[in-house]
Amino acid sequence: MKKNKSQLAIIAGIAVVTAIGFTGMYIFRPTAPVEKLEDRVEHLEVITAKREDFFPTVSTQAVVESRYNINLKSQVSGQVVYISPKFLTGGFFDTNEVIMRIDPSDYELALVQAEVNVARAEQTLSVEREQADLARQDWEKYGEGEATELVLRIPQLREAEAGLKGAQANYDTQKIKLERTEVKAPFPLMIGEKQVDLGQIVSNNQDLAAVFGTEEAEIRMPLSQKQMDLLSVKRVGILPEEDVLNVKVRDLTRGDNISWDAKILRIESNIDRKSRVYYAIGTVMDPMNIKGERETPPLLPGVFVDLEVQGPKIGEVFRVPVKAMRDDNNIYIYKDEQLLTKPVEVLHRDKNIVTITSGIEVGETITITPPFSYVPGMKSAIANLDGVPVRGGGRPGGAGTRPSGGGAAPSGGAATATAAEERPAARPAARPAGGGRRGQQQAGNATQGGTQ
Repeated sequence: MKKNKSQLAIIAGIAVVTAIGFTGMYIFRPTAPVEKLEDRVEHLEVITAKREDFFPTVSTQAVVESRYNINLKSQVSGQVVYISPKFLTGGFFDTNEVIMRIDPSDYELALVQAEVNVARAEQTLSVEREQADLARQDWEKYGEGEATELVLRIPQLREAEAGLKGAQANYDTQKIKLERTEVKAPFPLMIGEKQVDLGQIVSNNQDLAAVFGTEEAEIRMPLSQKQMDLLSVKRVGILPEEDVLNVKVRDLTRGDNISWDAKILRIESNIDRKSRVYYAIGTVMDPMNIKGERETPPLLPGVFVDLEVQGPKIGEVFRVPVKAMRDDNNIYIYKDEQLLTKPVEVLHRDKNIVTITSGIEVGETITITPPFSYVPGMKSAIANLDGVPVRGGGRPGGAGTRPSGGGAAPSGGAATATAAEERPAARPAARPAGGGRRGQQQAGNATQGGTQ
């Protein structure tokens, strides 16, 4: 029993001593010197505000499509007796080039019969004209009073004339049908998908092939209201020449050095009611490079592209780095050795540059390296102005002063160098020697020993 009590007493003593030790270590722990934020002087890199011209660009994405996408259909029925060797997917045909032929035999015979009917109608008309002329002469010679149209054979003459017109119309119809047995390209095109082949019998209005035009490609690009305002769009529909916008087209799967030129020639006059965006139509001429006038590869329909729309010039604006902005509408400026913020009106912002229309004046100094922790009116000094190092926290080449217990510091570069050397050394000097309270006690003992 006594043995158990003694063991408990030992354990309790160890626990008390340990608690006292940890408490002492916590109370006498070393503390780093805290520099007051309001006493700190921030050395800033600044630029001088100046107005310049700005050419806005707007980025968007869309899919390339040919301006013409149609299905070629047969206009007559019959058997396909000829197809061009180029009648394959990807085959190119110029305007009026023959793609295929449908058996013309029936239509040639019909044309011959129509030609016979025309000849008969011409003969009938000639006979009626002669008879009408004879009837008129006989009436003038033997008749009395005014002759009727029937006596003069005018109705018969009109019938013969109408018969000739009908025969001629039938001839023209058969001739057109015969011409339609040759399926020709209505415009420069490529075959997207063939749907018939040699020997197949086709009916009237049957699909023969899906084709697309090669002269122009269109890109229907979405633009928000803000992007439309930035591009200064004042009209919709077909744009006049002075309002046409240039576009750089880049394939997202290719390198940045490959691009195509496009122009926005029209803007759709209705807004999408679901997405609330406008649609501008960019046109690329000769996207397949059929003419061989460019070094760029073909721009095929269906390609997803990145678009950079170039707007007209906007003059007298300020352009500053994004890091000069405290938030969306406030900018850092340096004034009277203080770091301040100022509200501005932002026209455009991208990942690197902010374009400002008003809120700052020409000649103001804008901070492009603000501190991580900002206090309005905090003490500041210029370290770099428009890319030029500044001596002593003033203008380039100017003199600066540094607070000191012994008086003024040397001016110019010596002051900057001295401040740079002494300022880092001041922080370790403030730390207690020996690594904390124990070091202070050892230093005090050493002092006492020296005095004795």
